[in-house]
This record gives sequence, structure tokens and C-alpha cells, in this order.
Amino acid sequence: MTRGAPGDAAEDESLLLAAARTGDEAAFAALWAAARRPAFGVCYHLTGNRADALDALQETHLAAWRGLAAFQGRAPFRAWVLVIARNAAQAVVRHRPPGGVCLAELAEEPVAAGSFEDAVARLADLRRALATLPASQREALLLWAGGLTYEQVAVALEVPLNTVRAWIHRARRRLQAALAGN
Repeated sequence: MTRGAPGDAAEDESLLLAAARTGDEAAFAALWAAARRPAFGVCYHLTGNRADALDALQETHLAAWRGLAAFQGRAPFRAWVLVIARNAAQAVVRHRPPGGVCLAELAEEPVAAGSFEDAVARLADLRRALATLPASQREALLLWAGGLTYEQVAVALEVPLNTVRAWIHRARRRLQAALAGN
């Protein structure tokens, strides 16, 4: 499929959705490609480790493919996938054995990079700061940071729009304060 003008993104998505609903795996792959990275981010920050995040991401991928016929298109595909990712990550956390050690996480090879230590330190600081947030604020912030609008976050979390705005505002302020203190 060729890409048109920048304003044609919604039309491109509609065409890809129509094709994917007929079983076109390439069309679904194109839709998934745009949603995968933000979905992984939501999964990672809600589960707290890469192995569980990848499990949740796989469940998200399967659920999106299976549920494609039910997707009504009231929100962009990516927004729908982020809600599925949130639910999948929560399910992984709920079914996690208490105090269990994630062996897959321990077996991962480190990634070589120029300032790897700095990147790891920043990520660790961010994870610690996110962990201090109430769950509702953390979920709202992650969904919003993943690309959902305030309205879409409100629908996903089933809370009033002004509540979402307040949660995200408070979460951002708390994160800024926590990260400034490091």
C-alpha cells in the first residue's frame, strides 16, 4: 500500500483495518508496527521487567488479532492496542507468583552502548519514581505517554475526564520532583 499525504493517516488505517479483517496478515503487521513500541512501554512499566512485559506484549498482539472483528474504530487502532496492553500487563502481574524470581530476566545479555551506565541509571531513577506513584496515576500517565488522549485514557480507565487530567498532572509533578531530587 502506498502512503498518501500526511492527512491520509486515518484513511490509510481504515484501509489496513479492512484488509486485516479479511485475514490479510501483512495489513495487520503494518497496523501492529505502529502500535508495538508504545504497547511494550505500557507493558514494561506496569510489569516492571522485560520478560513479563514481553509476555504481556505477546498476549496483546494475539488479543488484537483475535479481536479485530470487534474493533469498532471509535478510537485509533494504537489507542485500542494500548488499552489491551494495559489489561494484559495487569493480568501478568496478577498471575505472577509471590516473591518469584524471573529467570528469563537474569539470563538476558547486556546491551552494549556508549553511555550504557548513564542510560541504566536514568532508567533506574525513572522506574523508582514511577513506583512511588499511586497505581491510578501511574496507569493514566503511561497510557497518556503512550499516545492516548485524555479522553481515551478516561474511557480506558472508566473514570471522568477531569479525574484523568488531575491524575496525569499530579503524576507529572511527582515524577519531576522525584527526578530532580536524584
